[in-house]
Amino acid sequence: MNAIKKIAVVIPVVVIGCMYMYTHPFHYTGRRQLALVVSALLFCIWVAIGAARRKQASLLDIALQSSFYVYVFSVLTLTGYFVFFNQVSAHGWWHKMVHRVAARDGVSLEPFLFLKSRHLLTYDVVGNFIMLLPLGIYLPLLYKRINHFFSVTLVAMLVSVCIELMQLATSFRITDINDVILNTAGASLGFIVYYIIYRLVIKPLNTSRYQVST
Repeated sequence: MNAIKKIAVVIPVVVIGCMYMYTHPFHYTGRRQLALVVSALLFCIWVAIGAARRKQASLLDIALQSSFYVYVFSVLTLTGYFVFFNQVSAHGWWHKMVHRVAARDGVSLEPFLFLKSRHLLTYDVVGNFIMLLPLGIYLPLLYKRINHFFSVTLVAMLVSVCIELMQLATSFRITDINDVILNTAGASLGFIVYYIIYRLVIKPLNTSRYQVST
């Protein structure tokens, strides 16, 4: 029964991953094809280990864990994770990255530029703010050690920095310090949403159940 629950957690992200690979064919050969396989394999191993280590006591646990892996997969595809290993496997990627930084080609290191824009509600600003907002909710729900505002904010910031460094190496998107600020702010808001729901709904519900059982 436990094995079936763990498989149920993994199935949605496997299906979505297969659909993504089918709709986004990669015409790679040799080293680049191997790099794509390695990137997909690393993600699958992480999902499998996570599902194996966690308990699935209810359908809510299964839905929560499964949706988390689908969310992570979505973020990885949006930010160029599956392109990263392909680009790094090519010759001269390090020199290209250094040149981008030196020439400021697709690299923005000036913070809070989005505040100077006349239109804050642009796709880039809103998209980067929302992208890691769910992470601020998932982290305290799934990781007991990451259940405080500062720990969630720190983890979200590190995740965002890793995303930007990955994009710097791949030229997949512009590497922008403002993305880190917006990502981190979004995750912080996500934790605040989680905390409000926890204090107003989850905690009173658990307390009432405990009182009834005793």
